[in-house]
Amino acid sequence: MSSYIPESLIDEIEQLKDLRKFDEAIRVVNTILSRDPMNEDALLQIADIQYRKGDIGKADKAVDFLNAKKKDDPLGLYIKGILEMEKNNRKEAKGYLEKALDLTNGDNHEILRCYGLCTYRYGNREKGLGYLKDAFAMNNKDAEVVYNLIQLYMLEHFYTKAVEMIKYFHERHDQLKVVDKPITWYDKKIALFEKFLNAENLLKIHK
Repeated sequence: MSSYIPESLIDEIEQLKDLRKFDEAIRVVNTILSRDPMNEDALLQIADIQYRKGDIGKADKAVDFLNAKKKDDPLGLYIKGILEMEKNNRKEAKGYLEKALDLTNGDNHEILRCYGLCTYRYGNREKGLGYLKDAFAMNNKDAEVVYNLIQLYMLEHFYTKAVEMIKYFHERHDQLKVVDKPITWYDKKIALFEKFLNAENLLKIHK
């Protein structure tokens, strides 16, 4: 199964996705699939675009096709796990993510992040939070990891740790990396946490 996409087309697809022109992005990817129906990268692009569009069913079909053709592929299993999480199939999601984690020897911070969230939501909150901390230790510049840690600290009422992580977010703001959401999305979410902490007089107490 091939996986090559010309760099110029990748740039075009990513730009279209950033602009949320998903139908146009799909048309570009389909020009590749029309010549090479088994192209792995193109199939993954279709799954990603459909996921961003909110069409989980179509994204699911693309990933299932890819996983059927390429067994034990960590990326395919990771994406399948994400889709199952979106469908609230937590047990199934945990299984896919756990397998992806094993295949990468636990060295992929994004897979670890998602596995941690899934573990937390599936009921093992302490262990899930531990995985998120491990993901942060691997990559402390990922805005999603920082945001997820703040989320869980708030849910667990660990307000001191939440404030520390919010402070970290502001101090490292310009260095943080984002993928499918702009940094302004995180700014707004963090501002809501700060509003709650201020209302409870917790932000000042824990500074």
